[in-house]
Amino acid sequence: MKLNKNFLTQDIDGTQVMVATGDAGFSGIVRSNQTAAEIVNHFKEDTTRDAVVEKMCAKYGEDARGDIADDVDMVIASLRKIGALDE
Repeated sequence: MKLNKNFLTQDIDGTQVMVATGDAGFSGIVRSNQTAAEIVNHFKEDTTRDAVVEKMCAKYGEDARGDIADDVDMVIASLRKIGALDE
């Protein structure tokens, strides 16, 4: 999975803003909190859901695995809904 090239992100005052460009098929702006932004940033390169969960668990600890997996799944679902992921 990888973030679709027609979606650009920019960090503004601690909030990530994602904008659709070109033929994205989505018209609007998506604002992400810090956790969602970190997850989105992992998808700027081709990766898998499990790889993102592993990287975040390495950073935040195995005790948070369940919450991390839930957060990653929620962000993936949101990105899919707007067509922001190439799979």
